[in-house]
This record gives sequence, structure tokens and C-alpha cells, in this order.
Amino acid sequence: MGCLQSKGCIGSVSSSPTQEHKVKGSLEGAKVGSVDCPASADGAGGGDGDQLHELGNDRLSDVLINQFSRVSSQFLPSDGSKTVMVPLGNYELRYSFLSQRGFYPEALDKPNQDNFCIHTPFGTSFDDHFFGVFDGHGEFELSVHKAIHAAFLTTNSQLHSDILDDSMSGTTAITILIRGRTIYVANAGDSRAIIAEKREKDILAVDLSVDQTPFRSDELERVKHCGAKVLTLDQLEGLKDPDVQCWGKEEDDDGDPPRLWVQNGMYPGTAFTRSIGDSIAESIGVIASPEIYSLNLTPNHPFL
Repeated sequence: MGCLQSKGCIGSVSSSPTQEHKVKGSLEGAKVGSVDCPASADGAGGGDGDQLHELGNDRLSDVLINQFSRVSSQFLPSDGSKTVMVPLGNYELRYSFLSQRGFYPEALDKPNQDNFCIHTPFGTSFDDHFFGVFDGHGEFELSVHKAIHAAFLTTNSQLHSDILDDSMSGTTAITILIRGRTIYVANAGDSRAIIAEKREKDILAVDLSVDQTPFRSDELERVKHCGAKVLTLDQLEGLKDPDVQCWGKEEDDDGDPPRLWVQNGMYPGTAFTRSIGDSIAESIGVIASPEIYSLNLTPNHPFL
């Protein structure tokens, strides 16, 4: 979601992503906030200039509708994009959004559970802009709107205390804060941010985040330390050896990825190791703490 275009000199920066792909991607930056087991924390954020758009069905509570209508005045114009200036970086930031529901042959009426938020500007500075994408799941996926103006962990805490049951519902989240010439990417789950980078005559897709799933050895060990049983569905049902704890790479996924289960049950079955909400999964290590990366923009980054 989004398009960055420069009509001025952004400036040269020596650092750049270290792995690239025309099919694969990479990232450059510092990771923060990894923790061993679930914990809660408070944060702050948001303002009246925020934009919130709901791409799923209309099943919202009155509270959410009121919050939604308060920010609807900043929806994109009919041409599908909007442009703002970033004075510190001396460039134009043009953004767009699109969401298409996946195809589910056995659930043709399944609602689109993807949502996003746009804060332009973010706070009081015209150099700061914030973008977030949320891939909801479960029956109460839309409850994430109640706390979308808050930080990841505050949102998580608010979902736990909400009247809606988030025991088996939640969302992954990927957000981007643009501050002048620097972007900060925060990720919880298996959504992904990608930036385009010019390399000679090619434009390469470069990952700005790393999916948090049991395919990652560090995430696998963390959730197992918190009590998770990690198995594919075939392993859980006895069709494959449950002692095998190596499933190759994520690209090798055959449609039956490793999932997280409580020790003596067949739930929650999440294929990611971090999310917002999902209170049952949190008890076995599925945390809301994001991994955060930063990147300095250059004229070689036409869009993300």
C-alpha cells in the first residue's frame, strides 16, 4: 500500500539493504523489542487528523462507527491517490491503497478482514506520516479499530479488556512511520512491507520486514520456551512424524505450515508467532511486541 515519489533531492545515504531480489527481498535496520514471553505495556498515539478506512463488512459497533465517521473527511479523492509534501526531505509523498479479498472456494461470502490506517501528518509535524496495514482473523477481527490510534502493545491491552472476545481473534500489523528522509517499519506477524529500489537498469523488490512465523528458528525456540506445541496439521493428526521440528523455508510451504497449539488441545493453530489480540495464543508466546527497522530514503527508492 502506498507510493513514494520524489520531485526533489532526497540526498545520498551510504547504507542500503544487504539482500535483494526480483522475487525475494531484504531489509536493513535495527531490530528492537524482542522479548521471551508475553508481556503488556502502554503506549500513546493518534489524533483527530487520522484517516481510518474499513475494507471488510459493516459489522461495527456504535463506538467504532462514531470513531470511523470522525476521520472520514480525509478519504482519498476520486483519482485514487493523494500527495503531501515532506519539507525536511524535500520530496512529495504520494500514497494510494488497495485491498482484495483472497479466494476461498468453501467460503465465497467470507468478508475481507484487511484494514488500514493513514495519519497524514502524524502529530503536529508535516515531516511525519504514519501508515498501517492490519490483516485480521477470527470472528471479531474488526475490534482492532477501537485502539488503532495507540501503539501495538496498548492496542493489544485494550483488546484484552474489550467487551468483545479476542480469545481466538486478532490481527497481524505492519506499520510505517515516515519522518523526513527516514522510514521506520514496525511489524507484528506475517504481513510484510516492501520497497522498490533502483539498481542500475533494474528495480528490485526489497523486504522491509521479516515475517514472524515458526519457520524462523529464533521465533520457534521463543514460543516453545513459552509452552507452545509447534506442529503442522498433518503432524497434529498423526499423519506425519511430530518429532520433526524442521519444516524447511517459508518458500517451501506446501499449504500446511507449522502452527502453534496448546499442549493438550487443537487450538489456537496460528501460523504466526506475533499478533495483536489472540489472548489464548498469547499464553503460549504469541506476543504483540513489534520488530522495528529503519531505512534512510534515497532517490533510488521510487515507491514502497
